Amino acid sequence: MKETVIKNISIGDELLIGQVVNTNAAWLGERLSDAGFQLNSTLTIGDSEKAILDAFNACMDADLVLVTGGLGPTADDITKPTVCKFFETELEFCQEAYDNIVSLFNRRGFQMSERNRGQAMLPKSCEYIPNTYGTAPCMWIEKNGVAFAFMPGVPFEMKGIFTDELLPRMMERFHAIPYEKRVIMTTGIGESFLADKIKDWEEALPDFLSLAYLPQYGMVRLRLSGRHEDARLLHETLNDEVAKLAALIPDYIFAMQDQPIERTVFDLLINKGVTFASAESCTGGNIAHVFTLIPGSSEVFKGTAVTYATPMKTKVLGVPDEMIEKYGVVSQQVVESMATGVRNLMESDFGVATTGIAGPSGGTDDNPVGTVWIGVASSSGAVSKRFNFGKDRENVINRATIAAYEMLREGILANSLS
Repeated sequence: MKETVIKNISIGDELLIGQVVNTNAAWLGERLSDAGFQLNSTLTIGDSEKAILDAFNACMDADLVLVTGGLGPTADDITKPTVCKFFETELEFCQEAYDNIVSLFNRRGFQMSERNRGQAMLPKSCEYIPNTYGTAPCMWIEKNGVAFAFMPGVPFEMKGIFTDELLPRMMERFHAIPYEKRVIMTTGIGESFLADKIKDWEEALPDFLSLAYLPQYGMVRLRLSGRHEDARLLHETLNDEVAKLAALIPDYIFAMQDQPIERTVFDLLINKGVTFASAESCTGGNIAHVFTLIPGSSEVFKGTAVTYATPMKTKVLGVPDEMIEKYGVVSQQVVESMATGVRNLMESDFGVATTGIAGPSGGTDDNPVGTVWIGVASSSGAVSKRFNFGKDRENVINRATIAAYEMLREGILANSLS
């Protein structure tokens, strides 16, 4: 059976100038894949008649075009008049749309304006689809066998309408091919080195599976995915191939699902019944920040000491002044003392510490910008590693955070075996 061709058009000048990130397209792509459809392309265009008409014409080889944005009450929302021009129709008053707008304003206790009434003017040849999340209309209209579905650009409205109204309609009308994916999280190895290690396995994958490398700060996500009419065959093949992959790179995998490393560490801490605390200098509290986003983190996280100023490392953590004077604040000796100090201070099973030069200034020949020492202390003593994460400050902080959690993960596992 013919595969459904789906395209997306995102309308809005704010998307082109970077004022607003186009999260709608990403969300639609993910939801379509999960439902067995594939988003073939996305066009992001400005609020002009020519841009909209050109985009409509460029999508006439699709089965379905999902359009978001340009349906508000203000003068720059010109999608509906342009729709009328493209589909050779005209605007007319839609009582159902108007009643929906009135009901929404009444529920929220707001006064309705004439501009909002104008949102009930819809192209005559369209089918109105109720929007129970806002005032902007959702419309379905066809031309030469191509269906166009128009949704508001406000993300929560678009998501609600797509989930409640459009997806069920799509499942009835268009052919969906089962899709499934696995995400394997790796760290401690670069993308190119990882690719070399799994090259033979990757080349032997069945033709209905594909592998994507998704690098980010200090880690590489591997997404193995496929589409097949036989959902059972797809599922079993994915399981088999993931097992082969895991056997090839066991030392670099920290999770067999799409989750950040701090979540993996959280699960490990809960499972082992142990706690940790952090002493942060160059990471400025980021280790604690990302961990406390996890519900239930208070069960295993004792706290943090952001000893950014050098004297605080001595006053709060007990790092000896003479140690700092002899070895420098960015050193193995100091970071191990920090990790041990915060472990004792917080009465935790593990202490994690960072000290370094995030930049863009402050580097030396011995410790250039990007140098970070990370230490982990436990009842077995303290261990540490020296890293260089480059010259971008945000990158240094994020990569140091990930590396700290990987060292903590290794420490927990090592201590549980001893």
